[in-house]
Amino acid sequence: MIKTNNHIHSKFSWDSKMSLDDIIQKLKEGNIQYGTITDHVEFTHETLPYVMTMLKIRNLELGRINALSKGKVILLSGIEISEPHLYKDQVYELECTNLDCILGSIHHFNKKAQTTSDKKLAYKQYYQDILEMIEKKQIDTIAHLDYINRYYDYDYSNPSQVKEILEAMIEKDIALEINTSANRRTKNNEAYYDIFPTIDKLEMYFDLGGEKLVIGSDAHRPCEVLDNLDIVDKYPILKEKKIGIYKNRKFETI
Repeated sequence: MIKTNNHIHSKFSWDSKMSLDDIIQKLKEGNIQYGTITDHVEFTHETLPYVMTMLKIRNLELGRINALSKGKVILLSGIEISEPHLYKDQVYELECTNLDCILGSIHHFNKKAQTTSDKKLAYKQYYQDILEMIEKKQIDTIAHLDYINRYYDYDYSNPSQVKEILEAMIEKDIALEINTSANRRTKNNEAYYDIFPTIDKLEMYFDLGGEKLVIGSDAHRPCEVLDNLDIVDKYPILKEKKIGIYKNRKFETI
């Protein structure tokens, strides 16, 4: 039984209006013990002082909510930083704000390539950015690996490049996220995915000795908080694995 959701956005994200009260109510309904609030940090249009102020206000709210919950459900403090490898100094400052978890994401890439060669090039650059993000080692988790699949009708990734990324994650002790938003984000495309990353990449991760897994619905609305968290029941290989959570930047299984 899944007891955690390590990827939830609240009204403190620019693209969500969901209150922390709504989030904790949905987690209670799903018997989820821990929920990590991982609001977006986008330094392309947000300044560091703004983000720091936002986190202070949000953490006061988290304290209020957790006090009312009395341990039945616990909301943890996280962020999802876009392209963190480009903002090393800003990320360093955020590391000092008592966060439980930092997710790293690549959101900005070529989403409109038309030819097969251009699509392969887009995928190559996407994974190169992920590798650079891993090598900086300022994050705890890679969020929605394969997010680029959301925009294309076929997975143009290179297995050898993916292998290099997974090996680097294991070496740097960075967790891999099972992101269940793929289920709702690719239904209108020709390709259909259950999760990010695809199951074949998860199998490669396990074959390489990877063990650190978190799961998150990447929710932006109340109806998405519990969305597809039972995906682990669909794949026997996932049912055998322990899903963890981050507290105070330290990974522990629940």
